[in-house]
Amino acid sequence: MKTNELSPNNRIETITSRWWFLPILVLISFLPLFSQQPYDPRQTSEVISTVLATPLIYSLPALFPLFKIIPFGLTLWVLFQPIQAQRWFALYAGLNLLGIALFQNSAITRQYGLVIITGNVLLFGILGAVWLAEAIKPHSDFSTRPLSRRLYFLLPLMLLAFWMPIQTETMRLDPNPMLFFTNEAGLTGCMMLPVYTGLLVIFYPQVNRMLLRLSGFTGLLIALFNVLTHFVLVPANFWMGVLHLPLLIISLIAFILSLRKPSRLPG
Repeated sequence: MKTNELSPNNRIETITSRWWFLPILVLISFLPLFSQQPYDPRQTSEVISTVLATPLIYSLPALFPLFKIIPFGLTLWVLFQPIQAQRWFALYAGLNLLGIALFQNSAITRQYGLVIITGNVLLFGILGAVWLAEAIKPHSDFSTRPLSRRLYFLLPLMLLAFWMPIQTETMRLDPNPMLFFTNEAGLTGCMMLPVYTGLLVIFYPQVNRMLLRLSGFTGLLIALFNVLTHFVLVPANFWMGVLHLPLLIISLIAFILSLRKPSRLPG
């Protein structure tokens, strides 16, 4: 007997394709901060900058290399042995994004006590949960070969974000190759999202379209905020703005692809 009932994944994908879903994500990004001590709402940008400069996730710098080596190895593995690696990659991406949600967007500050960027926690938390769902029940296929020619355009952007060649204390460019394996980029949402979303774009259209849409729009939203901040509001942070361009470009491509019908897309 046939049934028109949609599977849970299809129901969620249908919801994410509704016109009103994306404005909800925008509203989430503007949720008020949680702060132990009250602050002037006009200082919101300053408080957010304080949190992102000294988040809880940066309190153990000795672990930075671990969070560079693991995703680098998993990315290579998924490119060369996708069948064996795909679920492990999705599992790491989900856990990494959940960790970023909870700890990169929280800080204990002198003036305000514990501060949590509520909107970022929810956005990255949703993405992390969807990646974990992908690990449990994959809806993507990373085994398609040959690889799309998009790889040659996207890979340099993904590597630039992962490298993050900048000294965050001074916001100056630092093309030290050792930063590729030693800095905090592996614990930074704006630098890891280009890697995760970039792989979805490379393997499109054999990917989880809901995940592609969420990753693309969330990354685009966060990238626009950061580009505005580092290029316009704080132009002294020019190089940090440049390092957010991979997130902006890859997220835009992912979001556009997610809106197209598979039958109309090139492989």
